[in-house]
Amino acid sequence: MEKNLYFISKNTKLQGTLTLPDDVDKPPVCLLIGGSFPQTRDGNLDNSKKDWFPVTLPERNLFKDEAKLFKELGYATFRYDKRGCGQSEGDCNTVNLFDLVDDAREAIKWLQQLPEVDNNKIGLLGQSEGAVIALMLAAEDLDIGFYIWQGGVFNNLETILYWQRDNFWKLEQNAINNFKNTFPLMYWVYAQLDELSDKIKQGDPYFRLGDETWSKDFYLSLWKQHYDHPPSGFIDKINCPVLLLHGELDHNTPSTEALLTKEALNNAGNYQVTTHIFPGLDHSFRRLGTPDEDFVTAMKRPLDPDVIEAIKHWITNLNK
Repeated sequence: MEKNLYFISKNTKLQGTLTLPDDVDKPPVCLLIGGSFPQTRDGNLDNSKKDWFPVTLPERNLFKDEAKLFKELGYATFRYDKRGCGQSEGDCNTVNLFDLVDDAREAIKWLQQLPEVDNNKIGLLGQSEGAVIALMLAAEDLDIGFYIWQGGVFNNLETILYWQRDNFWKLEQNAINNFKNTFPLMYWVYAQLDELSDKIKQGDPYFRLGDETWSKDFYLSLWKQHYDHPPSGFIDKINCPVLLLHGELDHNTPSTEALLTKEALNNAGNYQVTTHIFPGLDHSFRRLGTPDEDFVTAMKRPLDPDVIEAIKHWITNLNK
């Protein structure tokens, strides 16, 4: 069963979907937290935001598919449209990292009062930037039962952006041109990264990305907060079981970030850590046709069965 529900964060109504398993009374629940840029509850980039995405991007439905998976395992899930996206209120153009953390925290508090689920068994699953947000919340001792990282980061965002840029310019020219046409925002981030990064560190509120064919006044507060608060600073406070999932061919965040996170968790005394680095998979856990294939093209493919099996095995054995 699915229910369209909402919670309130900072006087803003955030809409989402509660998926409940069949014939399970008060199931445990997992909160799904989306990644960077405007995204909807199903794990898709919000194509209605034409100033962000001038070309309609494929619907990968990552969270929609994972909600079905958790339902089969007897778990409820709640996934929501990010602030200012989908049916949620707010402005996605001026949201910052702490706004997003506050929104996810309020979602947890709301789930802790929801009559349909077991309020004492709440886990977190975060994808990309959502993995960072989930990590920050897992470090707050909010009685989180487990934390699943999908394509997250350990290092400072600046380090990740320069890694992305350096690898991007190594691609074949056809791949670069295709990416420029389908996802101009990130193309121009890479093309203007030196100046952009300087403006972020200076605390400038906006930076004009692009040229005469496409441009956007990009809000910098969110990335400034990422620069100043790397995930590595929160690792030692996480005591719950952790599942680290990463694609070996992830072009957004290197798979070594998962290995660094595992090492840091172990060094902090948390040995309840399982790590999977999936050969041939990208940031969204799609199987690439070639190592240089861009993630926009790969979005059209299904969630890889190896990831599904890894989550199934881990969740099944979580409470044994």
